[in-house]
Amino acid sequence: MTAAAAVDDRPAPQAPALAEAPQPTAEMPSAGGMPSAGDRLKQLAIAALDKLAGAAVVKVEELSDKLGDMAADAVSGNMPTGVGANALIKGVLAKMEGKNPVIAALKGAFGAMSTGTKIWLSLALILLAVLSPVALLVLALVLLVAAIVGAVKG
Repeated sequence: MTAAAAVDDRPAPQAPALAEAPQPTAEMPSAGGMPSAGDRLKQLAIAALDKLAGAAVVKVEELSDKLGDMAADAVSGNMPTGVGANALIKGVLAKMEGKNPVIAALKGAFGAMSTGTKIWLSLALILLAVLSPVALLVLALVLLVAAIVGAVKG
């Protein structure tokens, strides 16, 4: 007997069984065997809520793990660095002291920036301050022209 002619003693794979028909309940009346559109919509909404709840649980667990890692790093002396982390820390400290956390977070973020970044940000704010009146003037002229065109057509 050769290897190709050897008999396979494994059981034959079973075909997946068809799902049994659901028993009629209050949500699924037995009339006609088909659930109504409202029942199907209700089942769809329940399935969607289950998926959303599952996704929310996963995200909360990820955030919890991340916060736990940050706390463990803080205990070991490795504080998070960067503009965002510094802003977060300064904002939380200000909130605990009863001060405005937004102003403290902005100061903390600005203090953590490099000199080049501070210069670029300052130039961008100056440019915004110079060009804002021009943009407002153009907007006012566009609205004035639109009002005149509307009055002539109407």
